Amino acid sequence: MDSNHSAPAIVITVINDCASLWHEVLLGIEEEGIPFLLQHHPAGDVVDSAWQAARSSPLLVGIACDRHTLVVHYKNLPASAPLFTLMHHQDSQAHRNTGNNAARLVKGIPFRDLHA
Repeated sequence: MDSNHSAPAIVITVINDCASLWHEVLLGIEEEGIPFLLQHHPAGDVVDSAWQAARSSPLLVGIACDRHTLVVHYKNLPASAPLFTLMHHQDSQAHRNTGNNAARLVKGIPFRDLHA
């Protein structure tokens, strides 16, 4: 395992200090009872950063976000093929459900519909 973290958590890479824009995603993760760890980076590619976050997470799930896009990645997927991609302009329910689904990936339970 390529983990740099000892506590089990979803690793979230925040590019350009945009965490407040994605608050509903974080709430969705919390609702499912899965911990997360925020890492702040000044720049980077969202897809690659999410894959690197997944590689460093003991739970094998990583997220990266910038001001426009949030990506959920899984360590066992190809680096260029994230599981979910969310745009900031999507509604708050899609944001919340994306967070739920990132946590549900860890739990191994079925995903929620992003717009349900």
